[in-house]
Amino acid sequence: MFFCSNCGAKLEDGSKFCTTCGTPVAPAAEPAPQPVVEEVPVAPVYSAPVEPVYAPPSAPTYSAPVSPVYATVEVPTNVKVQGFVGMGLAIGGLFFAALGLLCAMIGIGEEGLGFGYSIGYGIFSWPLSIVGKILCGKSQEAGNTSTPCSVGSKLGLAGIIVSAVMMFFGLINLMI
Repeated sequence: MFFCSNCGAKLEDGSKFCTTCGTPVAPAAEPAPQPVVEEVPVAPVYSAPVEPVYAPPSAPTYSAPVSPVYATVEVPTNVKVQGFVGMGLAIGGLFFAALGLLCAMIGIGEEGLGFGYSIGYGIFSWPLSIVGKILCGKSQEAGNTSTPCSVGSKLGLAGIIVSAVMMFFGLINLMI
């Protein structure tokens, strides 16, 4: 039995064309003669019988997925209080700095009276802002990452800058 080389359909013995696709069938070639090989006797080799090794089937192992471990640091209460106190002082310092700045703006035309008040508020607000900034910074170094602590640190810096600028311009105006 032969098969078509084009479509793979079965062909009848002696057919010249494929009945499915019409491809001409090549005549069957005579098989090539096989060379004669002399067999040489080989001495039998003895090998010991091998005993089969039985291994019981192992159950599949399950390992639970590893979840990341986060270190939790408990911030001591005194550090939290220190951050809140620092924030309060920073807010107070910024408030008095803004009040002094307002006095300086109002007192521009009144012979420097507003600038005298601004220096007084600046002298009061500057240490408040500095102490508030320091307390918030120490609290952050101790591990307090609360929002009030970081806000207090930024407000303390703003209070220091505003009160320093306000006192500088107040002194210059009083000297003139």
